[in-house]
Amino acid sequence: MNKTPVIQSSFAQEFAQALLLEQVRFTQQQLLSPENNTYIKQFVHQVYHHSNKIVLKDIIQLEQLQQVVQKYAFELNLGAEILEFIGVVAQKIHRYAIHSQTQLNDLLSDESFELWLFKILELEQVRHYIQQNLQDNPQIQQLSLQIANQILENNTPWLDHLRKMNLKPHGLSAKVLGFIQDQQQFIELKLEQQLAQVFIKQIGNIILLPNEELAEISLHLWSDIKHRTLKETFSQFQSIDFEEFFILVYETWKELRQTEYMQQLILSVVDGFYEYFGEYTLQELLHSVGLNEDDLLIEALRFMPYSLAALNEHGLLNDMIKSLIAPFYMNEQTHQFIENYLAEKA
Repeated sequence: MNKTPVIQSSFAQEFAQALLLEQVRFTQQQLLSPENNTYIKQFVHQVYHHSNKIVLKDIIQLEQLQQVVQKYAFELNLGAEILEFIGVVAQKIHRYAIHSQTQLNDLLSDESFELWLFKILELEQVRHYIQQNLQDNPQIQQLSLQIANQILENNTPWLDHLRKMNLKPHGLSAKVLGFIQDQQQFIELKLEQQLAQVFIKQIGNIILLPNEELAEISLHLWSDIKHRTLKETFSQFQSIDFEEFFILVYETWKELRQTEYMQQLILSVVDGFYEYFGEYTLQELLHSVGLNEDDLLIEALRFMPYSLAALNEHGLLNDMIKSLIAPFYMNEQTHQFIENYLAEKA
């Protein structure tokens, strides 16, 4: 009399195990189906269909979004492998460019150049600010002095001998030469200062030229360079220059992102995004970036079948499906349900 419950319990466990194996087999077969891809299509359809009923703010809180941005924008650091990859890619870009006959005009049309040009020229207040900063900025003044010094040295080689001439410290000739050299240095310093001021003044005058004149100058320069090929342009640089440029951009960003101003600026953009799109449904968000159900399905079918086939080839797909559904079939409540059901039907 006591054997019946034990037999039913054992049968329930075996039956649950059989159902588990059959569902794993069926699910695996459906996922790998090269003809229908039923699961993938149904999944995409259900996601898209129900996305019209889900509002962004209902599934994502502002605090959660801010935490994600803080982690990946402020804290995440690229590993050595990624930095090395950036260097490799930079070299590939350089190699590709130095063999390309693509012209600058192919990348930036005359119409686009003019749109950018006239938009920049509209920022007259910015140009006034730059012009004023040129006059008052000590770094710019120092740079101008360095340029003036290089110009004088490069264009007065006949004075170089006099600059370096050295006589015995005693005697009339030495005193005369010392006096001349002192005067020469004084005169050159004055010339450098005057030349540096001329540079700054002329640059300031150019910046404040009427829009029509600046536009004419810019268009003339563009007409001179727009037919240059990438090969001509990029051949002036070494691949290491490109590599160092990209690494420098990343290192600068790492430093910049730690400033309070930049962090607050990025978070304010996140706040603005959430405030603007918070009431949008997920489907409306997809439409706002130009995506619909067909686009989602095309991309899903582009990647998922290949990925699923690779997982199956390595013997992983079966275990992944089993790990998702096995807890139900191994649960004692499931076994009890089967026992009760069998008892009712007996």
